[in-house]
Amino acid sequence: MIDHTSNQRVRNLKTLRPRKHELEFFIADEVELSSFRDEMASMEHPFFALKGGDTKIRKYKNGNVTVTVKATADGLATIFDKDVWIYSISKLQEAINNHKEISKTICFTPYDFFVTANRNKSGRSYEELRKSLSRLAGTRIETNVVYSEDSRKTENFGLIDKWVILEEKKGKLDIGMIEITLPDWLYQALHKKKMLKISPDYFRIRKAIDRRLYEIARKHCGHQVEFTIALEKLHLKTGSTALLKMFRHNIKQLAKVNDLPDYSIGYDAKVDKVIFNNRNLTPEQEEKEQQREKGKREIYKLKNLLDEKLAAKRGKK
Repeated sequence: MIDHTSNQRVRNLKTLRPRKHELEFFIADEVELSSFRDEMASMEHPFFALKGGDTKIRKYKNGNVTVTVKATADGLATIFDKDVWIYSISKLQEAINNHKEISKTICFTPYDFFVTANRNKSGRSYEELRKSLSRLAGTRIETNVVYSEDSRKTENFGLIDKWVILEEKKGKLDIGMIEITLPDWLYQALHKKKMLKISPDYFRIRKAIDRRLYEIARKHCGHQVEFTIALEKLHLKTGSTALLKMFRHNIKQLAKVNDLPDYSIGYDAKVDKVIFNNRNLTPEQEEKEQQREKGKREIYKLKNLLDEKLAAKRGKK
């Protein structure tokens, strides 16, 4: 993994925080995390708010997909609260990879979570984690993105079903175990392999909007050379409540710093589009991907031409 803060930018970190801990993970069930996973639908669509205290009902539509997000008085779960989701499904995926049995209910220590998610180990962090769990349990998602073999349906679920903190004291620091039960929707997504591997540097990304942009780049650019999207559509996909002109300004600023993990970002003012490029491709891989994309475009053209000819034949009958 490339560390984009190891060059001259190390003295002026903007997008990425420094690592707070050595990457040694002590997981409660003794499953060591070798990689991290994010859930694909929540990377594609804005399930999580970008700022705390947001209680407004959010409605999002993209093609046939609809997402409605509702909160309690605690506010919507934020993109930083999502760290609990990522941590949990990464543990479960690692257990699956090691042929271990899993369930929707998992346990972990706050210490393990803080180290993994690059957070301070403090009483304040512990209280923030408690608030995250409350927001995750209180936020309700209603969507027709359902991982089922049946026909499409609309489902309503909380971002977590239940949480329990088994508290202990050690000096002035609260410790103990946290037990959470994941929603069936997320558990089904895990079993149906609707997950993508993400960079461990994801937890170092400072700003909520930058985390969201990384998710979108990972979901859409993936291992391709590049991904281009209209700025207005990207604004919609992020779930940002900022005015479009402020969002455009933020994109330009991020493009100047350009130290997102895995992907570079550019802005084309002439067409008002954002371009994500994969940093990790070797020249050979890049050439192969370009040829692959060219082949896809040719197939698409042929398919359209065939459809036009078939439509013309039907019109003559």
